[in-house]
Amino acid sequence: VGMFPSYKEPFGMVFIECCACGCPVIGANSGGPVEFVVPEQGVLVEEEAEWRTEDGAKKLGTKIADAVNTALTEDWKAKKGPGCVEFVTKNFSTSHQCSEMIANMKAWAAAE
Repeated sequence: VGMFPSYKEPFGMVFIECCACGCPVIGANSGGPVEFVVPEQGVLVEEEAEWRTEDGAKKLGTKIADAVNTALTEDWKAKKGPGCVEFVTKNFSTSHQCSEMIANMKAWAAAE
């Protein structure tokens, strides 16, 4: 699994890159990943507001360790990996991005 529990992640391109390689993800439940990381691709753990303190770091570490243990025990690479690739292909591939841009341009032209 790809593990990126960054605090207040703005978008999370690394999540998309991992999924494109068939690698399920574990991250923090904030920012961009909230928009696209679903149980079929991985899990987002709740952030710890006090993650800079010893107690907060331990709490966050325990959540992450539990998620990693689940991923390994359930063999996410084999079970979720193929769905990750499909998800990225449908939503973030160059072909999809170009199709969306053309559709937007047509809509803008029609609105004029």
